[in-house]
Amino acid sequence: MTIKEAAVKALHERAVYLVLDWSFLGTWKGVETKDTSSEVRSRKRTVKSDSLKKMSQLRYKIRTMLRHNSLNSLFRPGVYCIPLENIEPVNAVLMEATTELAEIRQQLKDEWPLVIADAQERLGKFFDPRDYDHPDHAAKELKLEFRYVPIAHTPHVLKGVAAEVYQADLERSKSQAENELEAFRAHLREALLEVIQNMRKTLTKPDGEKRVFGQRFFKRLDEFLNTFSTLNLSDDGEMAAVVDQLRKVADGSDPDALKTSDANQLALDKELETISVSLEAMVEEGRAFNL
Repeated sequence: MTIKEAAVKALHERAVYLVLDWSFLGTWKGVETKDTSSEVRSRKRTVKSDSLKKMSQLRYKIRTMLRHNSLNSLFRPGVYCIPLENIEPVNAVLMEATTELAEIRQQLKDEWPLVIADAQERLGKFFDPRDYDHPDHAAKELKLEFRYVPIAHTPHVLKGVAAEVYQADLERSKSQAENELEAFRAHLREALLEVIQNMRKTLTKPDGEKRVFGQRFFKRLDEFLNTFSTLNLSDDGEMAAVVDQLRKVADGSDPDALKTSDANQLALDKELETISVSLEAMVEEGRAFNL
């Protein structure tokens, strides 16, 4: 598996890094017990709050958005690769999330006296007022910060200041871009394989177990097919061929017929099995290359 030179050179022109930093309020804390064994750990839930439920929902919404619009980066956790075509929808969700976060913070401050009263009742002798900071401080624990930075880009200012440093960093940037593209390629291959495997699990359920078909059955496959061309930053021709094949399979499948016809279910599973075998070989090729 090789990455085309053109894809390496164009990466910084086709995508950017999204650096996303989250911070949450800790809601669990250890509890001392009489058992001193290192194998025993007890915890108490110090905070229960409707605002924190909303925070979890907000986090899920952002993660879902990123699953559709980004690729995980090797750079570090919390860094995502966003194709430039997806910047506007990604930024729209993040800006909306920033507004929601301000509302959640305020709700947490308003709920704080009730949070403490609830904890006193729930925890009994394990309640400790020292676990509860000032509501303003608790609200500040909820954070969402983000920024965009270029991928594999060497600052041009270095060229006139330190030519050798500039050239060395160009080489490092190229190597980084190649590694990232390999990771993006593996990401997409493994993601599609998981989608197909999940579809086959439904198709091959034992007789008597419920098999759910309809639009939901094809939902994740449709999402992948619709976003592939944008996310295919490594210009993976093998995957493009698989995607074209899957589009034909999806277009030729009737959800209503799948509900009632065992023959149709079997035929679809056979097609997906053939594709799955090819895709598994591609995934293994990528893993061997990375090793």
